[in-house]
Amino acid sequence: MRRWWVVTAVLVLTIGAQSTRIASQPAWSLGEAAKPYRGITLRMIGEALNPLASLDKQKALFEKETGIKVTIEQRAFDQVLEKTTADFAGKTGIYDLFLNPHVQLATLVTNRWVRPIDEFLRDHKLNDPQFNLERDVISKGWLHSTLGYKGQLYGVPFSAHTIYLNWRWDVFEHPEEIKAFRAKYGYDLPSPPVTMSQLRDTAEFFTRKKGQKLAGATLAHDIYGITLSGKRHVSTLWNWYNFLYAFNGTVVDAPTGDDYGKVVVNSDAAMASLELYKELITKFAPPGSLTYTWDEQLAALQTGLAMSALLWADASYAISVDPTQSKVIGKMAYSGTPIQRRKISNLHQWGMFIPASSKHPAAAWLFLQWTQRPEIQAKLMSTGSISLSERSYQVSDVYKIDYAPTHYFILAGRPLVVQGRPALRKRGSAWGLPPEYLSAKDPVTGKTTAEPFKLERFPEYIRMQDILQRYLSDILAGRYSPREGLNQAANEIRKAIPKLK
Repeated sequence: MRRWWVVTAVLVLTIGAQSTRIASQPAWSLGEAAKPYRGITLRMIGEALNPLASLDKQKALFEKETGIKVTIEQRAFDQVLEKTTADFAGKTGIYDLFLNPHVQLATLVTNRWVRPIDEFLRDHKLNDPQFNLERDVISKGWLHSTLGYKGQLYGVPFSAHTIYLNWRWDVFEHPEEIKAFRAKYGYDLPSPPVTMSQLRDTAEFFTRKKGQKLAGATLAHDIYGITLSGKRHVSTLWNWYNFLYAFNGTVVDAPTGDDYGKVVVNSDAAMASLELYKELITKFAPPGSLTYTWDEQLAALQTGLAMSALLWADASYAISVDPTQSKVIGKMAYSGTPIQRRKISNLHQWGMFIPASSKHPAAAWLFLQWTQRPEIQAKLMSTGSISLSERSYQVSDVYKIDYAPTHYFILAGRPLVVQGRPALRKRGSAWGLPPEYLSAKDPVTGKTTAEPFKLERFPEYIRMQDILQRYLSDILAGRYSPREGLNQAANEIRKAIPKLK
């Protein structure tokens, strides 16, 4: 009995001592974790758009809390690729952090230019116990499809945006325009256009000459029903992709964007989608549209030159929020890509990554982790970024943004709920998810959710992208018909990437 009492007493004392030690351990804090790295400077590079400008404004909070300085270099997209490729290939260690589109992840991993985040998650000194990407994101599928490769995560979300429809609700819902549209086309003016045929009709209808009337006012200059990209540039390719997949086409017939398969970019669906794209850009878009990229599309919307567009969501802030850039605040509403044979969304993500050549990877991880705090995500979203964080959309500064409910639906596949109600748009308002788009069904699945389409991202994808950009430009300029150009593009892609059939 005495022996049992002694053993019990020892166990109690031991457990008590361990509990005291655990209780006495200080809670993890960013400031403490950053102490070894105080005074260093992290260098980051990314595309010069509102989301990165927003982060540049917020970084002072991180610098104050950690003593680590962050320099953010904002460049044109092509320059970012050139500079990061040179840095990573040369192992010069110029950059500690970089932004990259998810389609390039396979190339980064294959070349061993990027660090997986698992190594940081395992380090209790660096990893905030409250940090949990799987728990905090709106869509795990979106997270792993864009920032994961072969089962491993390599980055954290930065701007989880898609290309979607921007349309001038104030013009579309003007009584005179409603009456005139009905008389010409025999059906009610859709606001928004939910199908590709409606998009074509509204683009034609709202293309007007100087001196004609628009929404009751006499025009001082020509205006156009739509703006699209037409330059030999990635913007034209990605804009067309939305038409291609809406027509149930694809570039490579393969299970995922990482896989090789049969080149089918010259299918009947692809040709039909390109015929429509060409008609829209050559007949109903501003003069010079064959030199347009996303930047010119954005300007055409901001100035009121065009009445609709398919454009990236990270441009929406400069249209609907920033009065220094836009003349149409409160007049632009947002919907999904119009439906043809599929109801689709453009799966895309700019992620934040740590290069393998970084000189300060631990400090860089602390910064990436900090950017995922709910309050930081909400601040970034309310000043230009597109968050993948679930909790950020419950902050009023976020959910009150005109485009937030539509973008949430595209990411989540369900309506955003605000104060117990779905955030649906009402006629006469720019804010909210259009119920017409919400209720529209995918002709293939019968579901109301938009199906994210895959984008090729195998290591050689850049060769395919260059070929398609060249032929799209030539087709839109009239040097080839869609059939001739896409047939030649398909043959050239097969030769350039032998693993494709």
